[in-house]
Amino acid sequence: MTHVILGHCCKDASCVQVCPQNCIHPAPGEDGFASAETLFIDPNSCIDCTACVEACPASAIKPGYALTATELPFAQRNREFFESAPPAPRVRPRPVFGLPLATPAARLTVAVVGSGPAAMYTVRELLRRSTSIRVTVYEQHETFGGLLRRGVSLDHTGVRDMIRLFDVPFGDDRVTVVPDTEIGVDVSVEELRATFDAVVIACGATQPRRLDSATAGDRTHGSANLRQAGNIHQAIDLLVAANSGSPNLRPPTLAGPDCIVVGAGNVAFDAVRWVAKNRDRSAGGQVGQLVVLSRSAPERASFTPSAFYELLELDGVEVTVDDAGALPPAGSDSALLRALSRLNTVDLHDPHAEPAGLRIVLSFGQEATDVAVTDDGGVVITTAAGRTFHAGSAICAAGFTTKVIDGVPLDRRGVVPNRQGQVISAETGEPLDGLYVVGWAKRGASGGVGDNRGCAAETVAQLATDLLATV
Repeated sequence: MTHVILGHCCKDASCVQVCPQNCIHPAPGEDGFASAETLFIDPNSCIDCTACVEACPASAIKPGYALTATELPFAQRNREFFESAPPAPRVRPRPVFGLPLATPAARLTVAVVGSGPAAMYTVRELLRRSTSIRVTVYEQHETFGGLLRRGVSLDHTGVRDMIRLFDVPFGDDRVTVVPDTEIGVDVSVEELRATFDAVVIACGATQPRRLDSATAGDRTHGSANLRQAGNIHQAIDLLVAANSGSPNLRPPTLAGPDCIVVGAGNVAFDAVRWVAKNRDRSAGGQVGQLVVLSRSAPERASFTPSAFYELLELDGVEVTVDDAGALPPAGSDSALLRALSRLNTVDLHDPHAEPAGLRIVLSFGQEATDVAVTDDGGVVITTAAGRTFHAGSAICAAGFTTKVIDGVPLDRRGVVPNRQGQVISAETGEPLDGLYVVGWAKRGASGGVGDNRGCAAETVAQLATDLLATV
């Protein structure tokens, strides 16, 4: 019986290294690895050894016989990948032995700003390349883990369990973690550059993108006035509050009976699931209809198949498609698009679901350009397609950008300009000595936890090359 990789695969690729059959692809370095949502197991080569199950940090691999009804599509996705893959032989990548960072006598010191997954993989890579290095990790909150600890839905136990990966590198005696310290506020970047041999920005992209009409074309910085304005809420704030379990930090009370989610990525779908499970907490009656605005067409949807199938599992919920938006094509080769095309289409002007249930409406091709609060506390959202949506409340989940830190350049996309992780000046393109970046701040808010492994390896490799050039 073959094993199957599920939709919450983190692409850490630890499974690739332990597979005796070399049947997990695309592997790091192979074509398609960077763009793949998940890895896949060849059902014709898997020998059911379970080595990959034990190695997977996200618990995303299961034997085929143990799949639930909503997990069965992933078995088909694994088969389809290898049926459509070119027949060229796959050669197991040879191990790469990176340059050492310094001699043991050098006592290199590195500051890492942030303590999320990108920081964790960076620290692991730094420790691997030097026995005498000293790493100081600065975290603005009380606990390390970043959005993996604070922002990942409680429903995603496999992904949240990846926090155990932090124990070894952050517990190493060469590493010091400094909590409750915000770089750019408590300590400046220039102070760090003057104190350490190198500084690695690993704070991620945690600022919600702004949606107000005055800056609809400029999403470089977060919009403070929309972060918590009346009945407009940020999805990340909702999830952080829901995850905290603290009586002092509670999720918002949503105004019903209609609610709109702006954005259709996995964070947006996490918020949708939370609303579905907590709709009785809404003000002004239960939330009976939840409209999800996706700026992309179905073919370019931001959510992953696993996030979509999780919506279908919700009790008392009907998932539908807005008939006035872009519709999923029928007869597509994509299993996800075929599933979307089988959903009922609805007219948003028709009365929505009874209070006992919830109707989720996916509206594609609707990029929000303006979010406003009416005099009576309602929410009005205008899209680039010229449509206007009215609701009692709205949840913004339109993506993230990097927080502005003095001394760290940002481009118009909200990404730190860099070459292989070495930060460069946005004006001149010249490298800023000793300053590096990793994670979402380096490449934009895309990719899962495991994508940071290769990202960190590239940055640390560039750091090693730069150090070698100065010897």
